[in-house]
Amino acid sequence: MLSPRIETDRLILRRYRESDLESIYEIITDERLAKYIKFPKLTKEEELECIRKWISDADESKYERWVIELKSTGEVVGNIDVNTVVKKHNYCNVGYTVRYNYWGNGYAAEALKAVSEHLLNDGGYYLVECSCNELNRQSYRVMEKAGFKKDGYIANRRLNGDGTYTGVVYYSKVKE
Repeated sequence: MLSPRIETDRLILRRYRESDLESIYEIITDERLAKYIKFPKLTKEEELECIRKWISDADESKYERWVIELKSTGEVVGNIDVNTVVKKHNYCNVGYTVRYNYWGNGYAAEALKAVSEHLLNDGGYYLVECSCNELNRQSYRVMEKAGFKKDGYIANRRLNGDGTYTGVVYYSKVKE
């Protein structure tokens, strides 16, 4: 089963539900996050339809997707997804987003560690990769706390929301 429920000390990582639509929409339209992540400019209905498609395609898609929920309150604080699969070389790329007001609590690192362990141990991948905008130093720390090692940097790779380009930093974790 793709995207199985994963529990950590403080989080529940689970499949998307219809009831998550508004929470996820708030996350992907937060301008403070768009500083580092260029989300497509879609209408609210287009965004919600995209999330509904993720829900309906969950069993057929090769891309695993989880909502990050706090165990203590049931509140949705983010999401974490496999966004690229390279079967030929047996690796995948994972991206994550946490609501701005929850930054600094370790939720992203806790979720990334749990998901990467699932993908390496249960998903059969040899390597899990992550990348981030070079300006997003908080994301470097998330990946390092989750056990990822820096692989490299490519200049001028990512288009920012303001039309400028910045580099991308790449991290990976291999099955031990």
